[in-house]
Amino acid sequence: MQYIMKKLIALLSIITLVSISQKTNAQDYRHQLGVRIGSTDQVLSTGFTYKYNFTNNSGIEAILDLKDDIAIGALYERKTPLGNPAGLSWYYGAGGYVGFGKDNNLGATGILGMDYQFSGNLPISVSIDWKPELNVVKDVAFRAATIGVSVRFSLGNTSSSK
Repeated sequence: MQYIMKKLIALLSIITLVSISQKTNAQDYRHQLGVRIGSTDQVLSTGFTYKYNFTNNSGIEAILDLKDDIAIGALYERKTPLGNPAGLSWYYGAGGYVGFGKDNNLGATGILGMDYQFSGNLPISVSIDWKPELNVVKDVAFRAATIGVSVRFSLGNTSSSK
C-alpha cells in the first residue's frame, strides 16, 4: 500500500508541476470515458468509468467493475474549481451500487476527490478519490480505506452550458 501511495503522490506532483507551467485555460467536457484503478477490497473499484456532466459543476458517474464479480454503480457528483492551476477541481458525491456473481452485493457509496482536466489539445482528465462503501446486502460491511485513480478521455465541451 505504501508503494501505491508513493506512486500516487509522485503522479500528483508531476500533474501539479505541469499544470502550473501551462498558461492556457482548461475546458469542461460533457462526456468523459476511461479506466479506474482502485482498492482491491471494494465491490466497485477497478474497471471502466463514464462521467456525464450536466453542467460545469454537476454530473453523474457510472463505474463498471469486472474484476471477480460484475458490479455497476452510479454516483451524483458536484464539482468545485480550485482556481489555480486552471483545470484543477475537487468533487464530492454519493450513490449506490449492485454486484452480481458468486457474491451478490447491494450498497451505498460516497466519493471525495480531486480532478485535473488537461488544457489545450489534450482532452484527458486524471483524478484521485476516496470512495468509501457501505455494503447492506450479503454482509453489512463498511469499507473506508478505499482510494482510486481514474484517467478519462474527454468529449463534448460544456463551456456554453453553465
